[in-house]
Amino acid sequence: MKLMWSRLGVRVTRILLSWVGNVLNHPQIDRLSAFAGIGAHASPREVFELLQGYYPPDASFIVLPMDFEYMAAGKPKKSYMDQLDDLKQLKRDPHIGPRIYPFVAVDPRRPDLLQLVRHLVESEHFSRIKIYPALGFFPFDTRLDPLWQWAEALQIPIMTHCSRGGAYFRGPLSTFPWPKEAGPKPKPGTPNAKWTDLLSDPSGFKYVFQKYPNLKVCFAHMGGTEECRKWLSEPWPKHLGQTNWLSIILELMKAFPQVYTDISYSAYDAQIHPLIDVLVRDELIGRRILFGSDFYMVQQNMTERAFSIQIKSLLSNEAFHRISEINTKQFLCREKPSRNDPFYTLHS
Repeated sequence: MKLMWSRLGVRVTRILLSWVGNVLNHPQIDRLSAFAGIGAHASPREVFELLQGYYPPDASFIVLPMDFEYMAAGKPKKSYMDQLDDLKQLKRDPHIGPRIYPFVAVDPRRPDLLQLVRHLVESEHFSRIKIYPALGFFPFDTRLDPLWQWAEALQIPIMTHCSRGGAYFRGPLSTFPWPKEAGPKPKPGTPNAKWTDLLSDPSGFKYVFQKYPNLKVCFAHMGGTEECRKWLSEPWPKHLGQTNWLSIILELMKAFPQVYTDISYSAYDAQIHPLIDVLVRDELIGRRILFGSDFYMVQQNMTERAFSIQIKSLLSNEAFHRISEINTKQFLCREKPSRNDPFYTLHS
């Protein structure tokens, strides 16, 4: 496993995957080889230069770091603070800085969290906040209250990971704090990969919105490809709206004018393209859907350019412009919705 995360290990892995892909003539293995190849790049600068090659020269990008230091999976090869230093250097670069919007990854277990976030936002021009609850916390963790209060007051947007799977907390369930708001604690022996999904469940934000109703939050991935497929294929009894992540996100978007979602990664699946098209055309929901790809994770399924072209071919020019520019600028800005916003018109 340590070999896999070294630069040499990544290159060896890519060579092996490429060889197996050629022997078996399997496109998925070729894509995994390309995915591993991106990980072999030495610095965030090299990864960014690769990414920008897929888009027009005037495109801008949201950059989402990750804080892996509290997920009980061992010490990361590169610390989170070193990762932030790399992003600071990119943001200060006169050519790259104006084109990137770095977020701050937050974890309630990190000491002096609010001070760190305020420094990065106020002094280093970081844009907003990113959370990944599956790494070991609930969004309604009371240790986050000072941060949510500050973010609501200044209208600092928050991006939350919201799909099943991905990275997750590796520590024991037996010692994990389980608040009553989370419902019944999973049974002993439940795999971490399964019970940590409960941490990312968007319904957990209902408790956050009870305290901070004007918090601006984007639920990434539309709840995930799996949840979107279930939303399409299953009948809609009352319980679906309580358990299906896409249903929960849509209900939150209808209840709060500052709740967004994005199509990153999930939209690689052509099965949910009609759903995306319908939601983007919705007068209320469509104004708060964002374009995103989840580079370079999406490389496991298709190239970055193929992903963006696929979405652009699905939508009208006006609709694509809305989700890729207008809605995104609206999400990033630090203002509350105008009373002329369709949300208020449709709720009056």
